[in-house]
Amino acid sequence: MLLRGERVSLRPIQPGDLRSILRWRSNPDNTRYWITQDVPALDDLERQMELKRACGDITRLIDDENCKAIGYVDLFGIDSEHRHAELSIMIGEPDQQGMGYGREALELTLSLAFSSSDDDGLGLHKVSLCVVEENNAARRLYRACGFQEECRLREDFYRDGAWHDQILMSILQREFYARHRG
Repeated sequence: MLLRGERVSLRPIQPGDLRSILRWRSNPDNTRYWITQDVPALDDLERQMELKRACGDITRLIDDENCKAIGYVDLFGIDSEHRHAELSIMIGEPDQQGMGYGREALELTLSLAFSSSDDDGLGLHKVSLCVVEENNAARRLYRACGFQEECRLREDFYRDGAWHDQILMSILQREFYARHRG
């Protein structure tokens, strides 16, 4: 399923997209705040994507208004009984970061997550994510999209010889719709 916004589109990942994802994940500036710094081989990434699809995860490539792939977004750990999922996003092209593409891609992803199955959505109640405390740009983005801080996971992330806190953030379906109906 293709989702279109004003400047970005979200589309299923195709085999030819994997090289872009590897390039983005090979950039230490992009993965500075990611739990893993591992860069998989191309065939391992392909297997990971197949496994994610088999588990029901929804990973979409983010294309800009010129149909150029600039990043990807992932809804994973989808729990249909309790109607929640986790989210991650990466704008992998450095020259496209900080230009509003991430916000639009998140809004489209949340619309998919919270829309009813009658509207081809997932009908979720809650979407959550973890963000390293020092990742101020990401925290601003998530707050701008309506995410609220739930709790601090103390010394949950080890990088560069030091422990870092992570912040658990979430948004509820009613909060998303209150922002978009107002």
